[in-house]
Amino acid sequence: MYNIKIIYYDKNIIVINKPFGIEIGKVLKNKIKNNLPNNGILNRLDKYTTGIVLIARNILFYFYYKKLILSNYILKKYIAITEKTFIKGFINLSIFKKKNVIIKKNSKKSISYYKTIKQAKNINLNYIYIKTGRTHQIRKHLNYCEILLKNDYYYSKRKIFLNTLHYKKISFYYPSIMKNFTLSCNLSKEMKKIFLINFLK
Repeated sequence: MYNIKIIYYDKNIIVINKPFGIEIGKVLKNKIKNNLPNNGILNRLDKYTTGIVLIARNILFYFYYKKLILSNYILKKYIAITEKTFIKGFINLSIFKKKNVIIKKNSKKSISYYKTIKQAKNINLNYIYIKTGRTHQIRKHLNYCEILLKNDYYYSKRKIFLNTLHYKKISFYYPSIMKNFTLSCNLSKEMKKIFLINFLK
């Protein structure tokens, strides 16, 4: 039903390019048969974000990766299309999750770095780097600073299904190859179309 592309695999991990509009956990739980927590899924993307999802194939790598997360040793790069211009900087706001995802003091630390790389009329292309990975971190951080993703389904008043956030690149130290492991993930067709129409005129 869903065209889920595997972009890398070895004895420890499988890396897929998550399509737009699906909840990856619900799709993969029927495809992955193992005894790992959360079926080995190491990172979640919300329904309307595309890009990298890692799946552990054994318990050793599962807990190694979780340790990297806790130590903030993973570099994560996103591409975001926003409605408001900003140049570069960082957002350091704690995020708390219970039933809803909210900004709250003295909760889990979360940091996002941002940089505009292209500008057009009423639309901007940006890199977002995050050292943490809280639920809806990028969406919530930008929204708090009054910088909305273009037609953001979750925080915009208009509920439009548009792919404007993509998990593009990941980098971390990988013991199996004894060096940093870096992997990039192609944009969805929809984001490529938005790029071509707005930034390559």
